[in-house]
Amino acid sequence: MGSLVIAAFVFVCLFGGACAGMWASRRLKEQHLTKETQEAVKLGVGMVAAMASLILGLMTASVKGNFDSTSRDVQQYTTLLITLDVALKHYGPDADAARAALTTYTRHALDETWPPAQATPGQTAQARAAQAHAPHALVNSEDSEQRLAQVGRSIRALDPKTPDQNELRSEAIERYKALSALRWVLIEESAAQVPTIFTVVLIVWLTFIFMSFGLFSPINAVSVSVFLLCALSLGGAIFLILEMSTPFDGIIIVPPDAMQKALQHMVR
Repeated sequence: MGSLVIAAFVFVCLFGGACAGMWASRRLKEQHLTKETQEAVKLGVGMVAAMASLILGLMTASVKGNFDSTSRDVQQYTTLLITLDVALKHYGPDADAARAALTTYTRHALDETWPPAQATPGQTAQARAAQAHAPHALVNSEDSEQRLAQVGRSIRALDPKTPDQNELRSEAIERYKALSALRWVLIEESAAQVPTIFTVVLIVWLTFIFMSFGLFSPINAVSVSVFLLCALSLGGAIFLILEMSTPFDGIIIVPPDAMQKALQHMVR
């Protein structure tokens, strides 16, 4: 919702800037609207437009790179979950408690990180509200950390009786350590949002650019419509950038398919 509000604010600022420029042009004296003045304004605005396009490009590249990196890490995270479960399964019945703890953690991580996709019919409205406001990112909450720690304690409590079991226990411990480390990587990646100052400066620059456009534009339906569409397009661009900067929140998110498949593998 925050991204949508900011995008709407961008649209209002840009279109309002263009309209303000049109309004101002009708109240300026003729000597302020000469061809020489127009050339000077276009030169200055061109420099600002170049900087604005550079900032937009940097923001887009940054959030897209972070989003793709988070998506890859989620895939790797699910791979570790599955391979850990396989190692515990091969260990034998003595590892059933550790497998149950791992399944419980995986289900909890899926429910808390992607609550709409995993809301159960019997779940209360209070529980759904708690999930909706829970910290995301597989998952940055004390409850999630305790559940994952329980998996580690269960694995370390195993008492191997054969060389194969000893090897599988060592493998499970390594998988658990990698899982814990990658979880914190995902938490940090989910918190890497676009700096507020970037967004503010960009909005100011774009508003100034649109004001200069309106300053020397005729007031007719075509001009107003073009400014309206351009402001809407740039507002949409800002919306997409802000949405991708939060990989686990909003409309554009990392899909839960991999985690769902991991859970299915564990419970079958």
